Amino acid sequence: MKKMLFVLCFFLGISIGFAQENVVTLSTSQFQSHQRLFLAPLNGWVFHKGNNPAWAEENIDLSDWKKFNLTELNASMEDETGRVEGWFRIKIKLDNSFSEMPLYFARDLWATTDVYVNGKLIHSFGNTGNPYKAYNPFLKYPVPIYLEPGREYVIALHFVHYEPVFSQREYKMKPEYLTSFFNLTGPDYVERVDEEYARSYIYGTLSISITFLLFFLFWLLFFLNPNQRIFSLIAILTTCTMLGVVTAYYHNFYELSYRAEQIRYMLTINFQPTQIIFGLFILEWVLTRHISTISKWIFALLLITNAMAHVFTISAPFGIVFMGMLAHYGFVLYKNRQKVHGATWAVVFAAIVPALGALVYITIHKYSLDLFNEYDKLITCMLFLFSPLFLLIYVSIRFREVLDDVSVEAAKVIEVNEEKRSILENQNVVLESEVEKRTAELAASLTHLKSTQSQLIQAEKMASLGELTAGIAHEIQNPLNFVNNFSEVSNELIDEMKAELATGNQQDAMEIAEDIKLNLEKINHHGKRADSIVKGMLQHSRKSEGTKEPTNINVLCDEYLRLAYHGIRAKDKSFNATL
Repeated sequence: MKKMLFVLCFFLGISIGFAQENVVTLSTSQFQSHQRLFLAPLNGWVFHKGNNPAWAEENIDLSDWKKFNLTELNASMEDETGRVEGWFRIKIKLDNSFSEMPLYFARDLWATTDVYVNGKLIHSFGNTGNPYKAYNPFLKYPVPIYLEPGREYVIALHFVHYEPVFSQREYKMKPEYLTSFFNLTGPDYVERVDEEYARSYIYGTLSISITFLLFFLFWLLFFLNPNQRIFSLIAILTTCTMLGVVTAYYHNFYELSYRAEQIRYMLTINFQPTQIIFGLFILEWVLTRHISTISKWIFALLLITNAMAHVFTISAPFGIVFMGMLAHYGFVLYKNRQKVHGATWAVVFAAIVPALGALVYITIHKYSLDLFNEYDKLITCMLFLFSPLFLLIYVSIRFREVLDDVSVEAAKVIEVNEEKRSILENQNVVLESEVEKRTAELAASLTHLKSTQSQLIQAEKMASLGELTAGIAHEIQNPLNFVNNFSEVSNELIDEMKAELATGNQQDAMEIAEDIKLNLEKINHHGKRADSIVKGMLQHSRKSEGTKEPTNINVLCDEYLRLAYHGIRAKDKSFNATL
């Protein structure tokens, strides 16, 4: 019994040491999402390094081939030129579940392959010859293939690949990425490619259009407000967003070479974290009005570790820096939480949502690559657009807040103006009352002044009249004095004449009569003189028609001087009498 077991183990070991083409039966139950049957991880593959076109034939010697499936490829298989080349073979058979189902071969990764079925070349994915041309797998429809259920087929793959250092990790020869390298698909996968085309063009066009519009909008705001630091930060963020969107979706619109794809990918993986970190810069600026040195160091470390994670598949440093970044900005947000209100909430969402979205994006990519491939374009679009759209909301809300503040200030100004106007109106009423009062006082003063003036004029007139009367009285008094004096003397002379006549002294009586006659002439003379004065006064007071009459100027001047002289003398006598 022991010998039999020994022999059985011996022959089993021999059978394991040599590769054999065992038939692998395939069933639709092995389909993954979108009717994809992953052929790469099947255990029926055999591999031979190098190149020999004869290895595509159905019946060849496989004694020097080894069991090796496509997921076991790695960079250590490169030759001195960096080329990984070999042949894979597998024998398959489809069960009846594939009856009347259209089937296709589909490829992922940039490696080139020539696919043979039963020795016949079905399709070349890229160019394995000279010159070498890598296969661009983006949005490629699968190649139709006819396989009859129940029949055995030998599938041979000629595999060639150059794996540069600077290449995205999804295209590196790692088991998790090689699993979907070569697939047998159903018609649902064609529909999936149609959907991918539609999603790529929709999300790509939408993202590029929106980011271009926001790019011009925020740079315009910056040029119109160069002193506003917030607009410069937002403008830089939208620039990174626009460039990131262009590089992220460019390969969906145009066929790229492997080298161009590497450049595109390196730009994309740098623009994405730059956009996220600038969103956090803006949050810190809005809350604290400065960007800390810690934030700048996080930015530098994030770019470095992000490149390490995507190019060299070293993710731990990036994870540490990313979590440190979230902790730092969480602390900044908590410390300044009292400042978060109104439009600031939009900035918080613009910074935090993309950062958390990136964390979800990384998690899905790491733990569910199939789910990631299903929703990567939607997630990418949302990650790119979240920040600028939230910042646009911030600017809009902030603009409304400024308008509200201006309206409040304008209302205050209007209220103050109304108060001033009311005060002015009251002051005008008071002033008008004061003016009326002053006017009344002035009118009373003017009336009093006029009355006083009239009194003064009257007094002056009276004074003038008094002076005139005094002058006239003096003028009349002189001839009257003469008349009186001569009358008294004449009366005395008559008495003397009577006495002389009584004594019979005729001679003396005649002399006295002559004296009396002379006195009478003088009385007559001075009487006429008084009469002349009275007539002159009457003539002066008589109404005049204003007609010009000739007069003797000398007589007029003499009369005026005489009246003035007598007037002055009358004043002097009056003054002396007063004294």
